[in-house]
Amino acid sequence: MSSSRKDHLGASRSEPLPVIIVGNGPSGICLSYLLSGYTPYVKPDAVHPHPLLQRKLTEAPGVSILDQDLDHLSEGLEGRCQSPVALLFDALLRPDTDFGGNMESVLTWKHQAEHALPHLVLGRNLPGGAWHSIEGSMVTLSQGQWMGLPDLEVKDWLQKKRRGLRNSRATAGDIAHYYRDYVVKKGLGHNFVSGAVVTAVEWRTPDPSPLFQIFRRADKNDDGKLSLEEFQLFFADGVLNEKELEDLFHTIDSDNTNHVDTKELCDYFVDHMGDYEDVLASLETLNHSVLKAMGYTKKVYEGGNNVDQFVTRFLLKETASQIQSLLSSVESAVEAIEEQTSQIRQNHSKPSHSVAQTWCGSPTPRSAPNHKLMATEQGRSLPSAAEDTKEEGLETQISRLAELIGRLESKALWFDLQQRLSDEDGTNMLVRQEMAVCPEQLSEFVDSLRQYLRGTAGERSCFHIAAVRLSDGFTFVVYEFWETEEEWKRHLQSPVCKAFRHVKVDMLSQPEALSRISVPAAWCTVGRD
Repeated sequence: MSSSRKDHLGASRSEPLPVIIVGNGPSGICLSYLLSGYTPYVKPDAVHPHPLLQRKLTEAPGVSILDQDLDHLSEGLEGRCQSPVALLFDALLRPDTDFGGNMESVLTWKHQAEHALPHLVLGRNLPGGAWHSIEGSMVTLSQGQWMGLPDLEVKDWLQKKRRGLRNSRATAGDIAHYYRDYVVKKGLGHNFVSGAVVTAVEWRTPDPSPLFQIFRRADKNDDGKLSLEEFQLFFADGVLNEKELEDLFHTIDSDNTNHVDTKELCDYFVDHMGDYEDVLASLETLNHSVLKAMGYTKKVYEGGNNVDQFVTRFLLKETASQIQSLLSSVESAVEAIEEQTSQIRQNHSKPSHSVAQTWCGSPTPRSAPNHKLMATEQGRSLPSAAEDTKEEGLETQISRLAELIGRLESKALWFDLQQRLSDEDGTNMLVRQEMAVCPEQLSEFVDSLRQYLRGTAGERSCFHIAAVRLSDGFTFVVYEFWETEEEWKRHLQSPVCKAFRHVKVDMLSQPEALSRISVPAAWCTVGRD
């Protein structure tokens, strides 16, 4: 292949072409016409002979066919083709062909350059494909006008060539010449490469930066760019303040558009990644390899002999051991960094008693006797919406535990405390959920949270549930007291918990932070009415 043709194929492009069409016959020519920005509209005064389709076409006057619901428009159409969209296009281009009529197309075409997509059409022959391989004097079986392409009928083209149709038929040579001329007249020639033979097609996804998929999680509306608000929500770590994050946002926004696209993020972070670039790139390969190996393991255990199963078990355990070893190294580094910044993060995330909003709930009596939880120590109390004075001791305990949990940033300290508490005789379970809500979902989330509080408070094994809204206005912390860990796990399968879990998936700006701790029964007194 010549160097000029290689350039034409896009070999010198920094980005791959979004569309490659293999085959330059009538379908390829027509698709190239659409991809070049030519957009179909229904003529204002056109009436389609198909009454159902005509009614649908009048539902959105002035809207291009491509911007309408194609499934809706094509529903009910019948023909030899199995593609509904192809049937629709054929019905609009040649409305009464199946009935032997010669009605003109109901479509008019407008060129909208902003809708064009770069593409190439590859073919062995000249534009028109196999028509150039047919004996030129042969007469077509189908009527010549049926071979027409958008916005240039065969009969009109023949008249300009001072030729006509033979008994409404055309010769293969005429049709081949028509297709080749169509590409020239419509200005599509730069998209076509003749003499190209495609021997194989391999489906591949261009390898993006390892950071690309990570940053896509920050793009909540999936428009390919981050607003300042999205940026701050995703990158807030409790250390950089709001002003520092805003300054970083404008630094990354190199084109000063007041938004940061994923490419700008990747370009910025790549300069700071160092050895992490290889690590993140390897993780995707590792993940793919592990999933493939799991499939192999299942296959061996279903059909292998004892020796095969023994070897597979050994390899699986060795793989798990090495991955765990790597994970331990990373976790140690994370713990060291967390220990250094824990005090800063605590100051940012600790509930503010002067501005925090608290909701509390307790089990409503369903039948006597019922459980009540009374704290044995007195301390500072969170603001409580409950008027029952019996709840004051519990709120004091929740306040004290909230401050304690806020200080437990070190995993080693957490484990040590957990171990000591589990050695006590009799424990209850305290569960803490911290949730950062998307601002646009705040109102709906609050309603769902209130429903969850009411539903959970009605469960007998839940001593108490309280929710705190932190000072930033978008972060909520929920505390739940349960009789046992088993009761809490059983609660996770309840309808009210599953419904709230679905809400969190849709409305949180980042994954929730869940922690739980065993509370010695000696810390509180459980009585019965």
